[in-house]
Amino acid sequence: MMLKNNTWILGYGFVFNPLINLPVFFWIDVSYENLSYIGTTLHHPLYLVLWAISSVFGLYFFSTAIWSAYSIPYRRWLHALFCIGMILSCLIPYSADMPGWINDLHVWIAIVCVSGFIFSWLKTILYSWLPSSFWILYKALLIIFALGFLAICFAGSINGLSEIIFSIGVNAILSLTLFNLSKKDKKNDRTF
Repeated sequence: MMLKNNTWILGYGFVFNPLINLPVFFWIDVSYENLSYIGTTLHHPLYLVLWAISSVFGLYFFSTAIWSAYSIPYRRWLHALFCIGMILSCLIPYSADMPGWINDLHVWIAIVCVSGFIFSWLKTILYSWLPSSFWILYKALLIIFALGFLAICFAGSINGLSEIIFSIGVNAILSLTLFNLSKKDKKNDRTF
């Protein structure tokens, strides 16, 4: 992994992405409404797209870098499809004037793509050769996935809180892991 300056990774995961998520708390009741409400009813579609892109950026690039560093096989095209699908689901507007299946389409695309992303991480349990540092990451991701699921269960539907937990939590964990991996790479480069 060739990352010259790795501080941007932490800045992204712990500053930039959380700041992008912050306005949600001022615009909606996160325990009830989801982020598509911001794009359609509150007429902030550009914010919704910015939120989706900022969330997916870390999910895609940090995951692929970590999988490559640990030599975990993955299908790049499938991972890219899941991440692009997450963004596309935010582009489909909701309107009472449209047929119900179109209004549900963005939800189902999001569910399939987020589930695919989660499954991509869950299947790494098959690779028992991985070091203990990977299993710490794995357990942290499981906790974030569970917290997001609990937020959905308590509300009875996908809500802003579950979306924010997923966006901030997964990006923070992946960015911290990638930051630590890149620090190890720099140490190894100095020893040669």
